[in-house]
Amino acid sequence: RLFRARGWTAIITDSLVDNVLFLVSLGVGLITGVIASIVANSKGMLFGNEAGTLAIPFIIGLVIGFVLTSVAMSVVSSAVNTVIVCYAEAPNEFQTSHPELSNEMRTSWRQAWPLDFKY
Repeated sequence: RLFRARGWTAIITDSLVDNVLFLVSLGVGLITGVIASIVANSKGMLFGNEAGTLAIPFIIGLVIGFVLTSVAMSVVSSAVNTVIVCYAEAPNEFQTSHPELSNEMRTSWRQAWPLDFKY
């Protein structure tokens, strides 16, 4: 209701933060998988046939890297959501407490959503 009352529905649905954080988690998972494969290969660890030699450590590294990074990135996502909700709830208080940051945020949001953002 808060976002509908302020006319911010487009701003919330257009939030790209979760997509970016997912890509970060996927990238870290891929890098971790490659490192796991390199380490397993250099240590002479063999897992099944020829394809499994590199695939199994890669998959294990991918999953571990992705899960751990996703947990860490969920903190960032929650922080972003908290900032948006707090700003939507009390923009004047934010302007009073931190005028420079508030002006930066207003300018940026006006550029991104000129029709939806009316502060």
